[in-house]
Amino acid sequence: MSNCKYVLMLWIALSFQFSAGAQSEAYYIDEIATMLQGKQEVSVENGRVDIVTDAYAIEVEWASNWKHSIGQALWYGLQTNKKPGIILLMKGLDDRKYGIRLQSAIDYAGLTDKIKVWFYPEDFGRSFTQVEQQKMLYNQNRVATLGNYTVNKSSGIRHNSKCPYFECKNCVPCGPSDGSKACGKCGG
Repeated sequence: MSNCKYVLMLWIALSFQFSAGAQSEAYYIDEIATMLQGKQEVSVENGRVDIVTDAYAIEVEWASNWKHSIGQALWYGLQTNKKPGIILLMKGLDDRKYGIRLQSAIDYAGLTDKIKVWFYPEDFGRSFTQVEQQKMLYNQNRVATLGNYTVNKSSGIRHNSKCPYFECKNCVPCGPSDGSKACGKCGG
């Protein structure tokens, strides 16, 4: 295969990988946890809370998967002794139908005062256009730094290419601000 074809195929594969990666829940959890000044991925018995703030244990879920969020939010609230919360990630205005379904189920169960529900991006002062622009910049940054950083999938710790842990068993390529924290040894 010629170098030109190889480079083109690699570029297409990486573009798809980073485009899909930027749309993962983890990307949004990181963004929202920063806004709420919360802790990410807090382990509890039989689970991991996406975001924990002073008042809430929050499950972050794609709007179309709204049914998965109710039980998790209640369990995480119980395990952390905090109020359960749900953040539905909306891809567009059409996803509001899932929010209506979620709220209807919560109302029906008599949990309206028990579970706090937010819709991202609207309840966080952002528009869908702003989110798309932010994802595009994120993708460009990840492509530009490809090969310079990895993140441990288990711990969320980011390493730079000079770190002895750069090629750890659980590490995958990432950008310079991905993961839950920078490595203490290399500064990630």
